[in-house]
Amino acid sequence: MFRNYYHYFIAGLTEIFFNDSGINFGMPQFKTLLEEQVKPRDYKLVKLLFLTYDNENLLRFLNNEPDKFNPLGNFQFTDFETEFSKERKKILPEYMYQFYDMYKNEEETQKMDKSRENVLTEMYYAYALTTKNNFLKQWFEFNLNIKNVLTGINCRKFNFNPEKHLIGKNNITNSIIINKSKDFGLDSDFPIVTSLINISEKENFFASEREIDMLRWNKIDELTLFEYFTIDKVLAYTIKLDIAYRWLSLDEEKGRVIFKQIIKDIKSSFEFSKEFTLNGQNK
Repeated sequence: MFRNYYHYFIAGLTEIFFNDSGINFGMPQFKTLLEEQVKPRDYKLVKLLFLTYDNENLLRFLNNEPDKFNPLGNFQFTDFETEFSKERKKILPEYMYQFYDMYKNEEETQKMDKSRENVLTEMYYAYALTTKNNFLKQWFEFNLNIKNVLTGINCRKFNFNPEKHLIGKNNITNSIIINKSKDFGLDSDFPIVTSLINISEKENFFASEREIDMLRWNKIDELTLFEYFTIDKVLAYTIKLDIAYRWLSLDEEKGRVIFKQIIKDIKSSFEFSKEFTLNGQNK
């Protein structure tokens, strides 16, 4: 399939988001820039990443909390109002309509053996994993497996039934449910399980979160090792910037450090053959 390349956009990221006197960074502004610069077919892939914020916003909509809406979502409060009325335009992913119908059906709600958040997250991953983009598919699988392993560790620690808290069903969740060994027997299928177990034993929240994000960071680098100006590289930067954005809200100093690392990664990606100049123009 024909692939779009984003030479100028990627080359300009360092100028747009970084200068030596400080960081001028807003994830909502970056999202707007993506919509302006990325081809419509590729932007559909970008929207998959931001759907996590729409999931949060859907729950806020159901709780009638428009003031708490996250601007990083793809849809506004008014969009949800329209879509869950007789004026529906079918602009939301299908799983959101299904979730809404379940939520509004008291009988269906009583059948739920998981929290609303987990049910919605499970539906989101089932939807996201249908993507034909190989990078995103591997990223979603990896991130889902991290979530489930950490959930399995906590369920074991507090003697909870993991089946009520795990997201989706695959060989990872099956092992977490039935395997009694410390690593759930996942040392071969999911090698970072040992790292996650060690991280979970740390008492410092920020240290644990940072190490988990570094595992994610390294996976992104692994998946895009031979990608340069493709949409996969844009998606990888978007995920990394989102990580930095989260850290800026948790800990500004650490967030700035992470952001500078992103820029360093971007700059290092320009060490190509002499076929490219540093301003991103083809020779």
